[in-house]
Amino acid sequence: MTLLPMKTPKRFAHRLASLQNRAWLPPAILLLALSSMFIFGYDQRGYFYRGGTHARNSAKALAIAGNLSIKHHFLMFEGQTLDSDGKTVYKPYNRFPIGGFALIRLAIAPFGDNLSAKIYAARMLMLALFVAAAGLAYLSISRIASSRWIALTSALLAFSSAYCLYYSDKIHNEVIIDLFAVMLAFHGMAVFEQERRFRQLMLKAGAALFLGWHVYALLLPFIAFGLMRELIKTYSRGSALPHPVRNLKPAALSLMRSRYLTLGLAAILFGVSILAFNFTNEYFALDRETPLTETPSFISVMNRTGIDLIAKYDDWTSWPVFPERQLYRIGVMSLPYALSSSYALEHRALYNPMDEMPRLLVILGIATSGASLIGLLFFRRHKILLASLALSGFCWALPLRHNTALAWHDYESVFYIGVPLTLFSLALLWLRRLSGDRVVVVLSVAALLIFVFSALRMAQINNVDNQTGELHKATIADFEVIRKIADKGEAIQTNVLPKFHIKMRHLTPYYLAGRAIMYGNETVTDTRQPDFAVTGVRLDGIASLTPQNRMVFLYEWDAYHHHIDEMIAQAGEPLIGSDFDVYLNDNTLMYVKDACRLDDTKAIFFLALYPVHEIDLPIERRQHGFDNLDFLFEDQVIRRGERCIAIAPLPEYDIARIQTGQFIQQADGSYEHLWEGEVRLTEAAH
Repeated sequence: MTLLPMKTPKRFAHRLASLQNRAWLPPAILLLALSSMFIFGYDQRGYFYRGGTHARNSAKALAIAGNLSIKHHFLMFEGQTLDSDGKTVYKPYNRFPIGGFALIRLAIAPFGDNLSAKIYAARMLMLALFVAAAGLAYLSISRIASSRWIALTSALLAFSSAYCLYYSDKIHNEVIIDLFAVMLAFHGMAVFEQERRFRQLMLKAGAALFLGWHVYALLLPFIAFGLMRELIKTYSRGSALPHPVRNLKPAALSLMRSRYLTLGLAAILFGVSILAFNFTNEYFALDRETPLTETPSFISVMNRTGIDLIAKYDDWTSWPVFPERQLYRIGVMSLPYALSSSYALEHRALYNPMDEMPRLLVILGIATSGASLIGLLFFRRHKILLASLALSGFCWALPLRHNTALAWHDYESVFYIGVPLTLFSLALLWLRRLSGDRVVVVLSVAALLIFVFSALRMAQINNVDNQTGELHKATIADFEVIRKIADKGEAIQTNVLPKFHIKMRHLTPYYLAGRAIMYGNETVTDTRQPDFAVTGVRLDGIASLTPQNRMVFLYEWDAYHHHIDEMIAQAGEPLIGSDFDVYLNDNTLMYVKDACRLDDTKAIFFLALYPVHEIDLPIERRQHGFDNLDFLFEDQVIRRGERCIAIAPLPEYDIARIQTGQFIQQADGSYEHLWEGEVRLTEAAH
């Protein structure tokens, strides 16, 4: 019997060294890992399969991109409405560079009216840019660390966080497109620092700024550190001279000739030019009747920068709440999703500081941020590059905290990517110095497995909610029918009523983009009524124009409104008589006010339903004992002259009592009830 020779550590080390010397292997492993995002099901979604801001912003971006055309002078707008004089009023969105939306437009243009195909194509564009961003990070770190294996490991670990993977296919200019832009500019900086290719840096920085504003957060520390380095070098050359004060002149001249200063001035001028084009476009689109300082985009800029403070967001932007939440996000960004448990995903935006996991993640955020910055003190080569990368997230979040602090803007966490990239790169450089290159090669295999498992875990979560998928598929099919009806008139007027599904309501600008002018609720008057009403509630009293639809129904507006009037008449006396009279008919609540002003409808309507059987409540509401269906008036509104009606369909389960009314939130965070009422329902009434 002959025993097979055992593989000795020496033989293993030899094979490891052989792999280590193959230059093509790290980029091949990187592409293999990144391709897992497509393989595991990310590419099978021709619909909005996630809720919240993910779906809402994706639909908004697709609507803006779909409306982008020479016809409208490249105005970026979500939708159109008609005012009482029949004049078109745009809902503009011009505070961002046009480049991101132009890319989306190019991706969806070949697919015409195929709604699913356009969602699919735009999502593929986002994933491709995510892969490209990771690739650019790899190329940049490989230059800085002089090691492809360190760059591979750092990129895979940093891009496998919960935030990165969750938002990797979000269709919007402000997430993945901006992330790609940041990494493009960073690569230009790395090439410049090594090879002094200034023209390439200018081109990459310009292209990046054309895609998104986050690039400024990277350029700011890079330019500041570069100018400081040149100033110190120039001044120190003559420090031994008798009159060192005279060296200020050559130092100043050196700064004037500095390429860093040239880059900074060019970036500012380019950004100002983009904003000037956008604001001018919006100003003329609003027929030059709205002052520039009152245009929607200008107001948005003032809000985002905190110049025009919004008191209702003080809970998110105040100190020390703001830095604590940001450190929590950095902690999540520093952990690969495979290692951070589902908690980091399920509680991305909402977290309780008293909870154990957020506390640990805040501590982790402090540790990773501190370790990154302290590690830079001992790093000699290209310190400016890594310092700029690590600080870029802070340079964006701090001055714009009124934007980045908000829970529903948690996608801004992606731009803390510089912290884990810097930390992992420095840690691997230190480890290589202690144990040699072979340890880094072994760790790169571990990083590959971690990234693939993280992508697989994310895909499994995405594939769980099949009900949402069926909902969106049915809705897309319904709107394709409605769009064909809209083809008969390019300026068809519609109104989406009532709140047939909150997710769907936010997606309608995309579904009807280019086919309909959606009526603006605040501008509807007797002189200009919509032609059609799009609703998710099938009304038995009138014939639907889309009878085969499963989710969304199209009615002639006059017939729809007449039917609502009949429902109110049949309801008899109101259940609640207050600022609004509340009626109940056909399992639908109707809030009616005859002399209705806009101020009457700006406050939030609260609606609490107490069921007969508590088991009928959604799981997350059972601890409260009632179902919360609060809504904004514009979500489910009908206006006709001075009369306004809000419609709230009730769930099918038996309801014991209803509490409803309106409230406003005070500057101190407290709530003031403007009016309220309660009614107990009998089986006959329900």
